[in-house]
Amino acid sequence: MDLQTLPKKVNKIDVYLNDQQLGLLTHSSVHYYQPTQTTHHVSLTMTKANMEGYNSGALHPIFRQNLPEGFNRLYIAEKLARYANVDDMYLLALQKDNGIGMLSYMSEIQLPEVEAVTLDDILSYSSSTPLFPQLIEKYYLRNAISGVQPKVSIPKTERTIEQKDLIVKSFDEEFHLLTVNEFVCMEAARHCGLKPPKTYLAKNLETFVIERFDKENKVTLGYEDFTTLLKKQNTHDAKYMGSYETLLKATHIYTDDLNEVRKMYQLIVFNCLIGNGDAHLKNFALQYTPDMKRIFISPPFDITHTIIYETIDNQMALKLEGSKEFPTKKVLLKLAQSTSFRIRDAEQIIEQLAAGIMDYLAQSETVDLFKGLRQSIEQSVATTMTESACSKTYSNNSYRHDKKRKFE
Repeated sequence: MDLQTLPKKVNKIDVYLNDQQLGLLTHSSVHYYQPTQTTHHVSLTMTKANMEGYNSGALHPIFRQNLPEGFNRLYIAEKLARYANVDDMYLLALQKDNGIGMLSYMSEIQLPEVEAVTLDDILSYSSSTPLFPQLIEKYYLRNAISGVQPKVSIPKTERTIEQKDLIVKSFDEEFHLLTVNEFVCMEAARHCGLKPPKTYLAKNLETFVIERFDKENKVTLGYEDFTTLLKKQNTHDAKYMGSYETLLKATHIYTDDLNEVRKMYQLIVFNCLIGNGDAHLKNFALQYTPDMKRIFISPPFDITHTIIYETIDNQMALKLEGSKEFPTKKVLLKLAQSTSFRIRDAEQIIEQLAAGIMDYLAQSETVDLFKGLRQSIEQSVATTMTESACSKTYSNNSYRHDKKRKFE
């Protein structure tokens, strides 16, 4: 594409749901969203019954939640530095209809078609030249996707109509074999019955691929992470400001469904057991039908065992009982109690998830591709299940479970 044809700045974006315009987003001294109809809302947090608009100094959370951070944002900004003012509005306009969720964005930016890349192309790639930088270069104008780590969003085309939209991730020196790590954690979640999206690991281990999960029976679902749902500030550290207690309470408020609260509890417990210190607010989300009548927990995503990396402290992303230390079983049981709900089978959930993780590790060959990963995850599970309330050091005891138990 001739980058000189791109507009220098974007101050106006039409917001759509499929072919229906929902409203107009503009930016001058403030960001202003004006609905153009009352049938559908853009967010669970923006549901006024009339046509009154919404002012915001920073871009509204629903529009900002999918914008890139870290590597991807810097890459796009550097590539377009000579041609455009790449701010939040510009990144949103580049997102067009490729963002996670039901919203799409139309502006004066027009992008050409890109040659398709198939899932098999990615998984079977074998060359001394790494694939991931090639994918970044090919898709960066369509790569306005949230997260700090390098990733690429690959939409399906006529050539790849049988495959779902994909997200492809790689790793750097600081987070060795993060691809293997995430694949193992996500497959452990599948083994435990948590129903994550389908995942793949390239033969050369360079890339991890996950299918998009925001479409159901050809209907694109709404999607909002908990930075949006909790109306957090548009700052990098906002996703780390909160607690797992708040996650459960917010889930109860938005869904009004104790079964969805139980599912959220399962996700929190699983992340604690497997040693994911990056389970922040953006890594939990709600999905809903376009009419917002059915609201439910999104499947698990972005789960890794962070404890194995020396550059990450051995703490959780959010607080639990006022602390970011990984919890004991006793603390997890207390989390299941609330003034507005009670998860009655909490102990069974904890026991089954712990045993499910251990059972998966016992039969997984992939985990051995990352030296020490199996032992580190096993220790994480053992620490939670055997640690005394007054000790915060890893236990030397092994966690034992009934290998005959099934997990549905």
